[in-house]
Amino acid sequence: MAENKHLEDAAALTDTEINEQMQVRIDKMHKIEEHGWKPFGHRFLFTHRAADIAAQFDELSEKETEVTMAGRVMAIRGHGKTCFMDMQDKTGRIQVYVRKDVIGEENYALIKLMDIGDTVGITGTAFRTHMGELSIKAASVEMLSKSLRPLPEKWHGLKDVETRYRQRYVDLIVNPEVRETFVKRSQIIKSVREVLDSHDFLEVETPILNTIAGGAAARPFISYHNALDMQVYMRIAPELYLKRLIVGGMDRVYEMGRVFRNEGIDNRHNPEFTSVEIYQAFADYRDMMDLTEEVVVKTAEKVLGTTTINYEGTTIELASPWKRMSMIEAVKEYSGKDFTNVTDLEEARAIAKELNVAIEPTFGIGKIINACFEEYVEDKLIQPTFITGHPKEISPLAKSNPENPEITDRFEAYIYGREICNGFTELNDPIDQKERFLKQVEERANGDEEANMMDEDFVNALEYGLPPTGGLGIGIDRLVMFLTNSSTIRDVLFFPTMKPIGKAVSEKPEFMQAAPAEAKEEPIDFSKVVIEPPYTEYVDFDTFCKSDMRAVKVKECTAVPKSKKLLKFVLDDGTGTDRVILSGIHAFYEPEELVGKTLIAIVNLPPRKMMGIDSCGMLLSAIHEEEGAEKLNLMMIADRVPAGARLH
Repeated sequence: MAENKHLEDAAALTDTEINEQMQVRIDKMHKIEEHGWKPFGHRFLFTHRAADIAAQFDELSEKETEVTMAGRVMAIRGHGKTCFMDMQDKTGRIQVYVRKDVIGEENYALIKLMDIGDTVGITGTAFRTHMGELSIKAASVEMLSKSLRPLPEKWHGLKDVETRYRQRYVDLIVNPEVRETFVKRSQIIKSVREVLDSHDFLEVETPILNTIAGGAAARPFISYHNALDMQVYMRIAPELYLKRLIVGGMDRVYEMGRVFRNEGIDNRHNPEFTSVEIYQAFADYRDMMDLTEEVVVKTAEKVLGTTTINYEGTTIELASPWKRMSMIEAVKEYSGKDFTNVTDLEEARAIAKELNVAIEPTFGIGKIINACFEEYVEDKLIQPTFITGHPKEISPLAKSNPENPEITDRFEAYIYGREICNGFTELNDPIDQKERFLKQVEERANGDEEANMMDEDFVNALEYGLPPTGGLGIGIDRLVMFLTNSSTIRDVLFFPTMKPIGKAVSEKPEFMQAAPAEAKEEPIDFSKVVIEPPYTEYVDFDTFCKSDMRAVKVKECTAVPKSKKLLKFVLDDGTGTDRVILSGIHAFYEPEELVGKTLIAIVNLPPRKMMGIDSCGMLLSAIHEEEGAEKLNLMMIADRVPAGARLH
């Protein structure tokens, strides 16, 4: 039994210790086989789970009913001729009491060959020990699956988040709260379906492999179909296919499923995620807002039993009615600037400059309004709020408002500063739709990889007549995050996308490789570059020399929650202690592209609190202006320079 006692140690096992323990377990496996038992069993019929035995204990114990249970051994405590085991199944844990004189000496030898992590079958009767603990008195024990690899230590647990995400199967074994999160996820998805089904919506399936990437503004994943000899795209949204079904007379449809977007990874984004898209003929965006409230409220009531939730320490009330305001009204409320009557682009640019909001030269008034909204409003929308009246410029698939054609009948719902859904009165004018597609094609030609492609067949479908339609898309993962108080999307995905450990980045398939001219980094036209003039005043040389500039290695880089600009860097500065620096460069870099890079940082600045996080230093970058827009490049140096090397 000594080998089982490793769970009582707090220290993490080394690789050497794991290998040694695995060998011990393999030896035990062979001994099991020598006894004529099977270390990896076959079918096993059980009558009860742990929770059933607890719920029915009085009746089971009174009648001395025989129960059969299967589960994983999570602890073994031996006392010579008797032993206790803690068994765990998906409903909980229960203690098992085994006596040599009951199961026989030969069978008791099997107990001595068991380890924590083994899956076993038990037959016996329910009783309570003199300490009052619910238990099963074993009459027989059967090995179902030998665990050759030891579980993490009992007290240490599986705490390393990277390991938890990569080895979710272990995470589920040792962390019951993780299992509960995913049980709730399933219940949430079931509840959403029940609400929609109750309104006579039909669940459908549409293609995941598309010939055109459309339905949303996002960069697609690209694949290749060998038989048809053509490039295909993983869907970024099912929208255009679902609207084709509305054209075909299927008045209420929805699709729950995976969509794929070739974008960055952070606390709220994973390259593949689950959404539900819903379309209702003869409805508009107001009906979709009502439906959104109903879906969220009824789901919270059913899964949690309440509409009041606590998310990251903040109390949020989900009950109806939710606040509703237009984007322009929201910008005015939180920034003090009113875009209501702004029709001149230069006036809009001037407002953005006054608000210190970064914009691109290609931005029209609509995108400028949206940029101001993202900067001043988004993170303030803590309680459930609908934002309506999105500019036409950022809503290529939404119907224009009849009173103001420059805005659309569209909404987004926000909770805790995060968007959870997007809805529209759908554009059903094929001529208008084609014009918007052509505008998107133009933007794509100008370098916007997220702009929509032209979809001639979709326009063709609209020419047959799309009835007035309301559309809605809800991010299931984000909804689950809120209802399970999970701070990152990785906590609500069984298997989030992770970069393989120690695996070199593979070359792109030949069909995806760009032409030589496109493969090279586009050269900078320095004639368009404007450099800020050097300072004419001298600084004190001795004071300047006190700036301690060091080479730092990026260990981790993530987007700061509730911030559009900030990236959080965890750095190796050569001291052996991680250094955290926040930098407002998310507009220029995605977090994952900076991991492993060697940068330059000033490390002797006093800590500065940003978004509640102490930023201990400053990363150096080079800034210039190009065609009216600010450009930024982090100072990166060769990886051969060690962390902590000082600049002179």
